[in-house]
Amino acid sequence: MPAGRPPTPTERKRRTGNPGGRPLPEPVVQLAAVAHLPPPPATLGDTGRATWDRLWTAGQAWLSPATDMDVLTRLCEAHDEREAMRDQVAADGYMVPGSMGQTRAHPLLAQIRALEAQMTKWESLCGFTPTDRARLGYAEVKRASKLDALIARRQARAAGGE
Repeated sequence: MPAGRPPTPTERKRRTGNPGGRPLPEPVVQLAAVAHLPPPPATLGDTGRATWDRLWTAGQAWLSPATDMDVLTRLCEAHDEREAMRDQVAADGYMVPGSMGQTRAHPLLAQIRALEAQMTKWESLCGFTPTDRARLGYAEVKRASKLDALIARRQARAAGGE
């Protein structure tokens, strides 16, 4: 992925009137949803299995068991690892004795931050951020205004009255 500023989400471009004037994609592309959730791999612990179910349920409209299984497995295994590291830090305390007897931050804290950064990349690759879903052409956030709600109610009343 090239370095530089990330792309502006499509919903923001629409909200600001598309200042660049470039053609915008259609708001939502419907993809065939996964018929059933794949079973979690045996390598996952409780947290990983819960994450597996949550992510496949949330992303079943755009995830593919044929192509996304490996990255989601790594992401869910990372959730298990993160939980284990956080439990160890909780047991040991944030500050631990250093090699010279001084107090220092627990060494796992740096490992947790590095793992969380990698997890964020995997989440992004799988389309679990609004910008990534917009880039995939799957979702666009649109907040209904009060005027939109009023128009919808009037149209519903008119349709019911005919």
